[in-house]
Amino acid sequence: MARRVLHISDCHLVAPGETLLQTNTEATLRAVLEQAADEAMQSGCDAIIASGDLAHTPTVPVYERFLSILNDYFSVPMLTLPGNHDVWHAMQQAGMSMDPIVWEDWHLQGLDSHEDDRPRALITEMDRQAVEQGLGRGAARWVLLATHHPLVAIDCPWLDKDRIIGPLELMNWLHDASGQRLRGAVFGHAHQEVEGRVGAWPVFGVPSTCFQFRPRSAKFAVDDNAPGYQWLNLAEDGTVNRAVSRVSL
Repeated sequence: MARRVLHISDCHLVAPGETLLQTNTEATLRAVLEQAADEAMQSGCDAIIASGDLAHTPTVPVYERFLSILNDYFSVPMLTLPGNHDVWHAMQQAGMSMDPIVWEDWHLQGLDSHEDDRPRALITEMDRQAVEQGLGRGAARWVLLATHHPLVAIDCPWLDKDRIIGPLELMNWLHDASGQRLRGAVFGHAHQEVEGRVGAWPVFGVPSTCFQFRPRSAKFAVDDNAPGYQWLNLAEDGTVNRAVSRVSL
């Protein structure tokens, strides 16, 4: 059967009462989730992918508050990934999991591309082994990969320097490791809508739930686009389609 997955990223939650770049990141996250929950009432939601930088203040209480906020709107399986602003140990203490979501038809597999306190992507042999173990947890017909860092250049030099290196080799490896079941990938970090391809595979970057980065900017720059998210429509034939939505604040 077809699956519908909500993808959010780069929430940058901070301590209560604080703001980041003049943005109340809890308020924007709630606005995103409220709109998405309304849409889910009509079209459904089978799972959530939260692909990193979930906190900007990476403490256990902030991650616990993140989970509490999500639970106010949704009660579905969630795959969480750490981003470069996150601390994975604190995320685990708060009860977050990078365990894959596996149905009979689709397998949502996370790949940890982060390194604590560093912006660049880093994928270690241990990270690959974790993916191989995750792929062994089920035999779904199709596999969708989720990472924090981009798998393609997005024409922002200050961001592109930290993207995943060797994406085609990575996707080819994952396709083989999954038994030729890989159908595409999604990522965060870019704070903007991105659509591209790595070899035969479509890849989709999602807007941030808070502030956005200016497309095609040579240096750090914030854009005036609204917070956003994307719906991933995973078809029975293995096709991955996405629809980006933004909120009005």
